[in-house]
Amino acid sequence: MAHADVSTTSEAGHGRSTGHHAPATAGKVAVWLFLATEIMFFTGLIGSYIVLRAGSSSRGYSNLYPPTTNIAELEKTHGVVIKAVGGAPEQVAHAIEGATGMTPVEVEKVLEAVPHAVVARLSAAKAHALLEQLESQGAKAETEELVTHNWPKPYDPMTNPLSIDLTAANTFVLICSSVTMVLALAAIQQGKKGKCSAYLLATVVIGSVFVGVQVFEYYQLMVGHHYPPGISATGHFRPDVSLFASCFFAMTGFHGLHVSIGVLALFLVFLQSLTGKYNPANYATIEHVGLYWHFVDLVWIILFTIVYLV
Repeated sequence: MAHADVSTTSEAGHGRSTGHHAPATAGKVAVWLFLATEIMFFTGLIGSYIVLRAGSSSRGYSNLYPPTTNIAELEKTHGVVIKAVGGAPEQVAHAIEGATGMTPVEVEKVLEAVPHAVVARLSAAKAHALLEQLESQGAKAETEELVTHNWPKPYDPMTNPLSIDLTAANTFVLICSSVTMVLALAAIQQGKKGKCSAYLLATVVIGSVFVGVQVFEYYQLMVGHHYPPGISATGHFRPDVSLFASCFFAMTGFHGLHVSIGVLALFLVFLQSLTGKYNPANYATIEHVGLYWHFVDLVWIILFTIVYLV
């Protein structure tokens, strides 16, 4: 009898343990294997970025010239950064033309980058003379010596166009979506189908907001703004303007694709939840999609830190 009691107790204890620890189902194993391949992919992507950045020339980026410029020939040159044109734009343009020999079209292109418009390839004396002329016409400007970096610095408008503040807010938005995903899973485990659907919808909406902000950022970088030459020779930040731009669009683009796929998957799960498909005994799909969603959230935190902040 004692032996039987022990056996019964053991079985009962085992039963309680099973209730608290979900078994490693084939679906869950498949998700973890898939995430393992994704981890290897992003590890390779981030590793390549780190290697390329570490190997970049110490003169690869400057405050006065495009990233592809041979800085060795321009080490002693100066520039004038125009912050505001003032009330006499025609006189300002004429002053720049006279000091540099630029055509009116070239001057107009330079001034499109105000408040970070750069008139470069000047000697120190010519830079100071142009500054005096511009200030006499009511423009706000300052002279700049050539400063070089191996990689664009955060919050440096002369070499780095990325909006850290906007992206930090967008990162917080994405983190919030992980919270709603956890609440959705907890709700269905408790049999609260309505709350589960509501939290799934919230996750879809928040994820869509993240993607929307990223699309807006891409538009501003590629079309919406005219940047100084230290960022791009064309005035727009696109994948072909520098190694930094290529890395940025590759890394954030791949991640954005993963988020978009996650949003679509979550939306389909949300629609299924409205039909009553999920219950406390059947919620594996929600759990699997949740694992993927938490993964893309974590990857973004790493990318944001490495690409935007470091």
